[in-house]
Amino acid sequence: MFSYVQCDKITVDALCKSKLEKLYLLYMQHKFNLLGSGFVKVNYKLRAKGIHGKRYISLCMARYERIAYKKLHYNKVMGIYEPINWFLDYKSGFFFNPVKYCTVRKCQKIIGKYEGVDIKCPWELGRFYHFVQLSVLAISDVKYRESIILEFKNEIIDFIVMNPVGKTVQWATPMDVSIRIVNLLLSYDILHQLDKNNYLDSEFKNNFHKLIEVSLKFVIDRLEYSGKGCGSNHYLSNIVGIIFAAAYLPDSPRYNAYLVFGVQELIEQVKKQFYLEGGHFEGSTSYHRLSAEFVIYATALVYGVLKTKKRNAFLDYKFEALERLKRLKCQKYNLKTKEFFPQWYIDRIYNMGVFTKTILKENNEIVQIGDNDSGRLIKLTPMGIGSDDISLDHRTLISEIAGIFNTSYFDKEVTEIPLEHCMVSTLAAGKKVEGNIANTKLVQYGIYIGNSLRYIKETVVYKEFPKSINLLENIEINYYKDFGILVFKGKRLFLNMVIDTAGSKEFPGHTHNDKLSIEVMIDGKYITRDSGGYIYTADSYIRDKFRSVKAHNTIHVREYEQNIFTEIFGMQVRTKATLVYCSKNRIIGRVKYADIEHIREIQITNNAVVVKDYANRQFSVGFTNKIYSTEYGRIERSRKRGGEI
Repeated sequence: MFSYVQCDKITVDALCKSKLEKLYLLYMQHKFNLLGSGFVKVNYKLRAKGIHGKRYISLCMARYERIAYKKLHYNKVMGIYEPINWFLDYKSGFFFNPVKYCTVRKCQKIIGKYEGVDIKCPWELGRFYHFVQLSVLAISDVKYRESIILEFKNEIIDFIVMNPVGKTVQWATPMDVSIRIVNLLLSYDILHQLDKNNYLDSEFKNNFHKLIEVSLKFVIDRLEYSGKGCGSNHYLSNIVGIIFAAAYLPDSPRYNAYLVFGVQELIEQVKKQFYLEGGHFEGSTSYHRLSAEFVIYATALVYGVLKTKKRNAFLDYKFEALERLKRLKCQKYNLKTKEFFPQWYIDRIYNMGVFTKTILKENNEIVQIGDNDSGRLIKLTPMGIGSDDISLDHRTLISEIAGIFNTSYFDKEVTEIPLEHCMVSTLAAGKKVEGNIANTKLVQYGIYIGNSLRYIKETVVYKEFPKSINLLENIEINYYKDFGILVFKGKRLFLNMVIDTAGSKEFPGHTHNDKLSIEVMIDGKYITRDSGGYIYTADSYIRDKFRSVKAHNTIHVREYEQNIFTEIFGMQVRTKATLVYCSKNRIIGRVKYADIEHIREIQITNNAVVVKDYANRQFSVGFTNKIYSTEYGRIERSRKRGGEI
């Protein structure tokens, strides 16, 4: 296999190392905190706490534990090793018995069928996020290396022998297989270099090589492409998995053709999925991070490939090796330029980072808009205190994007979070490019001539004394027209207003009914905030509650919804929302849906934020949610004290 990570280029600062050491102690016991589970030991003896009163117990888990131990003994697992339960929803306790859930179709058919059951739980575990973190810890401190390498070997053997290709829940979706490919390859790349005792011997290498090969074929055979001219974040993940697998596997006409196909599709999907201004078309700030991570890591790896003999794949690829995959209509990359990728592509990546930096608040949390399933491509720096992580802290993405750019614009985030920058930079073999920032800044926008709507309510969202304290100090206004949000950001005030994030009629499923909703933070304290997304298939009723109009800081007209929910990830788009007027002191937006028209006017003075709502129907309005979710599977209750939520 090829290697792209230069271990001596990876820097782990003292704070990050301390957090990784705490995680090491937990991971080595097979304790994982995934999708709001808290740290739980995921084995065949686990009795789950249950979720929303639903708790499942499977009597056959003990038999599978015996099977696992027998197979691991036969396959020469080293040292004391307890098998991981790859088939368990560790929150509800539901066991995806491999005898029953033995095909992709059978696994996917269960989604949403049983209350409380979340198939994302075993999928999340099977992505192997934890091993890239353990691998960089092994780089930073030699005393951890042997135990981490042995654990890596044992877990991979465990996964292979218990999960025949396409026969368990771990093979139910190409997206998760794609993410697993990336995490396993990066971990192997690092640990193979550190393996001075040859624990990862030729037999293991052959088995690992085969796992990557069959995973690549699995993804190629099941590409999650809509056929409507554009894929979703799922298809983007497939492309990244293909690029990583084809780049790491040895030279061959087939793998080289897959690499070229992956790069061509990557360029095409970036053009279709990301706006010029940087935001992602699915209308969720958390899915923006996930999709942007797919792009930045794949781009960095391609730059690394160009520094090896595998560069020749882009000169001489075989059409016939692509088998049934679509033919290349035109070559989107250019080997004769130093950038390789088109400049518009590089600019879009740059603006992915600028977008995230703009929506980052004083407490380092992004504005939470739309769904948040805490999904990542790679997890490196833990962003919380101790072993906790903060899903809404997206400085990691900014640091990653900075890894290929010549710019000082992201220096603050790189200084605070250096590990991600190092990883991307080493994958790219030190390659640096120049990006151009999109113009999203506003001074004044539009003209407002009034309205004649009958029903009016005024809400003083925030007011303070004395009046000399200026909320508008250093205010900058950014309007992401395509993504559909307006951001006021200054020394004291952060204000975001959702205009319309359901711009994609094909993929609106990760947006919420939040048009004209606002989020306000003053002096680092929340005044009003978005309620988040919480969960998906484990409880469809609560899922819809969190994405409904009543969960957001906009008006509520009886039981009317803005857009109509058609299924867990379905939505019939019927809203039409626009920014009517904007200046430093005043914002006016309008939304229409069904027979409802709503105009919201926000007045910002030196010491107050006042909202005036106008509508053609009687309505109620509120700006404090009783509960909210900052990550998938986690609910918190709001505490209001002196204006802070």
